[in-house]
Amino acid sequence: MSEGEGRYRQFVEASADCMKELDRDGVIRFVAGLGCMSLAPGGGEQLIGTRWLDVWPPEARDMVARVLERARAGERVDFVGPRRTAAGTSRWWEVMVAPVVANDAIDHFIVISRDVTERVELQAALESINELLQERLNESVARSASASTQYGTLMERFEGEHFARRDAESRLAGVSEQLEMAGRARDLAEAAAHQAQKQQAIGQLVSGIAHDFNNMLQTVIVSLSGLQDEADELSPQQRRMLTYAVEGARHATALTRRLLAFARNQPTRPEPIDLGDLVENFADFARHGMGGRVGIDVLRQPGPLPIWIDRHGLEQALMNVCLNARDAMAGMGTLTIQVGDRLLEAHAAESLREHPPARQVFVCIADTGGGMSEEVRQRLFEPYFTTKEGGSGLGLAQVYGTVAQAGGGVEIESDAGIGTRIRLVFPRYAGALYSAV
Repeated sequence: MSEGEGRYRQFVEASADCMKELDRDGVIRFVAGLGCMSLAPGGGEQLIGTRWLDVWPPEARDMVARVLERARAGERVDFVGPRRTAAGTSRWWEVMVAPVVANDAIDHFIVISRDVTERVELQAALESINELLQERLNESVARSASASTQYGTLMERFEGEHFARRDAESRLAGVSEQLEMAGRARDLAEAAAHQAQKQQAIGQLVSGIAHDFNNMLQTVIVSLSGLQDEADELSPQQRRMLTYAVEGARHATALTRRLLAFARNQPTRPEPIDLGDLVENFADFARHGMGGRVGIDVLRQPGPLPIWIDRHGLEQALMNVCLNARDAMAGMGTLTIQVGDRLLEAHAAESLREHPPARQVFVCIADTGGGMSEEVRQRLFEPYFTTKEGGSGLGLAQVYGTVAQAGGGVEIESDAGIGTRIRLVFPRYAGALYSAV
C-alpha cells in the first residue's frame, strides 16, 4: 500500500462514522470507522458477509430495500432512521448511500452512517419547547384583550431567540468537528513524518553503500578489461577464470543498479512492461536477498505478457511476497515463480476490485512452508497485521495497494503442511510494448 493510501486508511478507521462497502447484491464486504462499534462491539468484521438489509429492524426493511433500488438506478440517497445497537438501545442514524460506477455500470455501493441521536433528541426537545410556549401564548391571548399585540411581540422575540440558538448550536458543532479533525490530522501527520524519516534514513544508507560499492566495482571492471586486452598472453585456465570474473562483475553491476532503484524515493510512474521479462530479471536480484539456502525457480509462459504498472512498485511488491514466503519456509527451501496469462474465470472475478477484461496476466509465488490458517488468510493484507514478532505488517499491505492501483487483484491458496500460493493478477495491456527490460 502506498503512503497516501495508508494515511487514507488510517483516517477512515479513525472516523466517528460507520463506513461500509456493499456489493451489487447489498452484501457488506468492507467495514471501517469507530461508529461501527455500537453495532458490532466485537469488531466491524462481524458484519462482513451480512446483507445490509438484515441489520435493520423488520419495520424498516421495506424502506431500506427501496433505498437500495434507487441507488441501483444511479441515485444518491440520504435518509434518517432508528436502529437498535448491540446493547439494545435505540439510536438514530443519518445514512448516505452512493452508487459507484465502473465501466458504465453500477459496481458497488458506499454507505456512510452517522449517529445523530443527540441532534434528533435536541430537535424533539426544541419542538416540545415550541409547543409549550405556543400553549402559554394561547392562554395569554385568551386572558388578554390585547392578546394580538402581545402574541406578535412574543413570537418575534421567540423567533429571534430560536434562530440565535440554532445558529449558536451550528457554530459550536462546526468548531467541535474541526477541532476533532485537526487532532486526527495532527496525529496522522506525526506518525507519517516519523515513518518517512526512518524510511529516508534507510534509503540514504542503502544508496550510499550502493554508490561506494559501485565505485569500487568500476575499478575492478577496468582492471578486468585491461586483462581482456592481453588475453592472448594468458593460459586457457586463466582466460576461463577471467571470463568468470567479468561475468560476476556484470551481475554485481546490475545488482547495484537495482539497489539504487529500490533506495530512490520517486513518484509512481506506470508504463507498459513485459511481466515475464521483469520477473526473470527480478529473480536474479532476489536470489541475493533470499540467502544461500533458498532457491528460486522461474516458470515462464512463452510469448509477451504485457501489463501497465509502475516497475519499481511491482518489484518491491514481489520482494515483499518472496521475503514472507522465505520466512514461512524458515529460510530453507525453494520458491517457484510462475508467470503466464489466462482467460477470466468466474471464481477469479470475485477477487478483483473492478470488472476485469477477458484475458489476464499473472505471477504466482509458491512456497513449501507450513501454510496458514483461514483467519490469517482473511487478514493477510490488512495494514499493521502481522504474525511475525517485530514485524510492521506494512509489506503485504503495500503489495495489495500496488496491485489494486494497476486494476488487478490478489488470489491466495494455502494448504496446511503443503505451502502457500499467492497469485498477483493484472489486466492484460492491449497497447504497444516498447519496454522489455
